[in-house]
Amino acid sequence: MKKTIILSLLFLAGASHATIRELVEPLDSSDLSIQTEANAALFAECSKAGRPGAETERVALCKEITALLAKGCSAPVATQLVRNLQRIGAEESVPELAAMLRKTDFPLRDDVRQALAINPSPAAGKALRSELKKSKDPRWTAGLIVALGERSEVGASTLIAPYLSSNDPFVFTAAAKALGRLAEPEGIQALLSRREKEAGARRMVLTAELFETNRKEVYQQLHAATESEEVRAVALLGLTMNNDRKAAVTAMASGRADFQTTVIEAASQLGDDGLYRLLAKGLNQFPPHLQVQALGVLEFSGEKKYSSVMVSLLASKDADVRVSAAKALSRVGTADAVQPMLAAGVENDEAKKALGMIDAEGVDEVLLKAAKSGDGAQRSVAIEALALRGRTEMMDRFFAYADDSDEQVAKAAVLAIKILGRDQDLGAVVDLMLAHEKSPLSRDLLKASVFIVRRAENQGDMVSVMVKRMSGASPRGQALVLQALAQIGSAEALEPVVKAAQSSDESLRKQAVKLLGNWPNDKAVPALLQIAGEPSAPLNDHVMAIRGISRLLAGQKKLNEEAAIQALEICRRSDEKKLILGVLGKAKSDEAKAAVKACLSDPDLEVEAQDALKQIEGGGRKKKKSK
Repeated sequence: MKKTIILSLLFLAGASHATIRELVEPLDSSDLSIQTEANAALFAECSKAGRPGAETERVALCKEITALLAKGCSAPVATQLVRNLQRIGAEESVPELAAMLRKTDFPLRDDVRQALAINPSPAAGKALRSELKKSKDPRWTAGLIVALGERSEVGASTLIAPYLSSNDPFVFTAAAKALGRLAEPEGIQALLSRREKEAGARRMVLTAELFETNRKEVYQQLHAATESEEVRAVALLGLTMNNDRKAAVTAMASGRADFQTTVIEAASQLGDDGLYRLLAKGLNQFPPHLQVQALGVLEFSGEKKYSSVMVSLLASKDADVRVSAAKALSRVGTADAVQPMLAAGVENDEAKKALGMIDAEGVDEVLLKAAKSGDGAQRSVAIEALALRGRTEMMDRFFAYADDSDEQVAKAAVLAIKILGRDQDLGAVVDLMLAHEKSPLSRDLLKASVFIVRRAENQGDMVSVMVKRMSGASPRGQALVLQALAQIGSAEALEPVVKAAQSSDESLRKQAVKLLGNWPNDKAVPALLQIAGEPSAPLNDHVMAIRGISRLLAGQKKLNEEAAIQALEICRRSDEKKLILGVLGKAKSDEAKAAVKACLSDPDLEVEAQDALKQIEGGGRKKKKSK
């Protein structure tokens, strides 16, 4: 405990106030907490000495550490000292570290090896070379070779190359990796020569390290016709990445998909215009899967000059190619590409989207012209594209197109209104819907009106606009407005539907009751209870109201038991009571239980009442157990 307190005080006051010996001594403690504090204090002292501008302090500290190592330390202490020399040691540390390479303790020797591997002094490399010449242990030999490779030790290739012939897999692999990393002429030649004599896994290791050298002359040799297809493809990538255009051109002309893939990958990585041009030139000759890859690369080049070569692929027999071409044109397309994209957009949704995204001069003009005249299918694509481009100033024209005799054009115009419609457009949308109430187009206009209301900040005002249009409308038109209100589903939309459910017009009333029964939420339940509970209400209205109540209550997370009990009481027929009993199975209150029990005496309801009662009691027991 006393040592811990002293060490903590030393650490807090600043490790520089203590000698290295004082900091190191606790590292031998059997108390783990003391060892931990000692390691932290030593780490702090070395970090301080290793800061920029403190070279004198760093050298002095490293000399203190090496002096302690020279006198002899236990293995745990020596390990911590050597690991700190890895962090801050330089030339002054090399003599003692070199001497420690002959230690019998392998873990400590390996820490020393790593310290020399990252030591910036040339003397460290010299020490590792010297040790490598003496080494007889394959494991130690491999480690020394790795260290020289990590140092990128200039001129070490001649020393390391003979180890490629070692039968020990670790020595062989270490030598191959070190030579690949050094990438010196002598080492490269050694790798190539040895590769001719090897097969299987060893040959693969040598091949991989030759690629690691990233030398053009190596790639040229490995791209020879005598090499395997896999090796040639990787070598080709290396050549292309090293700006060997001749190799890229030859690869593209070869017709080989693997070589062409390599060039596409190189173009993607390099972003080189020369390679882009090669891809564009060969785009129509590629197999479909490569066309998709190449289109992606050309798309992200951002170069509009490649727009023209992409256009033909909009008519490809391959669906993926058609989609990829449209996406690419959305980024690099020009006005010249619009007409082919209009033709493609009739069957290709991506082409429509692309027309809405192209950023180029003259695109809008071509679309405006196409929207006015010509083939109905292409007109509809042009109208939708203009909407996707946010042309809000064209709303009047869209409304005019919605009255077009061509059904495709009219539907596209309504879709445009749906996309761009604002609060002030709602009245015109509803008027148009009422004018086309007998046409399938009315369904599209209904959806457009719902979208506009849902986007509005004040939905109450928008509902008022719709309700006003009901006045004087035909029953069919009023039903359309009611359906739109039901889809909106807000509190403001509910009120006029409830009012319509009290209409003297039988057709309108039935439509309203049906809509209330399918309301998007349970806010319609009170109105349905009122309708179902009215003694003078027609039986058909009563039945629809009860079924609607059952449907809405069944969808509640927490059952409105009071409403369910009330519905059960006002039911006129057994069939409707059975529906409500099914809902009451989710109830928990004694009142609900009593209401269900009261039905047991009715032979027509006995089975449903018993089932509901079991559910209520079963739910109560589960709840009690969980408590």
